[in-house]
Amino acid sequence: MLGGANQIAGKGRSSTGGGFAVRRGPQRSRRAVLVRAGSGLVTMVVLVFGVWWTLTSPVFAVDRIESGAYRFTSEAELQSVFEEFLGRNIWTLSTDEVADRINLLPWVRDLRVLRRLPNSIEVDFREWTPVLMMEPVAIDGQKRDRLVVTEDGRLLDFPKTLILPGLPMLVGLAPVREGHEKALRLPPKETGQLLELISSMEDAGLEVASPVDFVVARPEGFAIVLQNRRGTLLLGREEFGPRLQRYMDARDHLELGVDYDLRFKNRITASAEN
Repeated sequence: MLGGANQIAGKGRSSTGGGFAVRRGPQRSRRAVLVRAGSGLVTMVVLVFGVWWTLTSPVFAVDRIESGAYRFTSEAELQSVFEEFLGRNIWTLSTDEVADRINLLPWVRDLRVLRRLPNSIEVDFREWTPVLMMEPVAIDGQKRDRLVVTEDGRLLDFPKTLILPGLPMLVGLAPVREGHEKALRLPPKETGQLLELISSMEDAGLEVASPVDFVVARPEGFAIVLQNRRGTLLLGREEFGPRLQRYMDARDHLELGVDYDLRFKNRITASAEN
């Protein structure tokens, strides 16, 4: 058996006795190695130069920032912000940096910033919509008689260059300071209720049928004072939609100049104005 094993192993050797034959690849010349290394070095230099040129060339220096239409934002204030970014390289200037700065402007919302090669920035944004006028108040010793309430509950000064809108006036709530910027807002507890009330007024079509003079915050809840002494609607602090719809369904049969309490389910309680 041992002799058989030796005989089988012997068949794997070459006739020359030098072991198994190995095929070797062609030897690279020193010149080919140097050429390849040189090509890699040139490519790297070109790439580095290209990056350096892209990040420093005046071709990519921002020289124009465009925006869409806007109404309430101060043009001078917006242009002043834009000037902070002119001359910056469009590749190293972060769109988040631009957005964060413009978002500090009080009327700006839903902002989008895009690069337009080679040297332009496009800014598109919406603005907050005023839904109520705020009764004149004194803040830090200064009278503020052009404050408006936006649809998220913040209070903003309406631009002096524009005519005040004919919005209902909010009465009975004092502004509060909030956040790092100490922005003016309505008290948090009442904000959600008030915004729900405004939405319910729109859904019911109240202002189309009976324009509103005042929205009044009372201890027992919110009340709506209709124009032309048509009366007052006491709505409380909840279920504004159903309560207003109850009034809209019955309004053609109701007397003018009367206070209507809508807080009780399926009822409208009337009392003469004092």
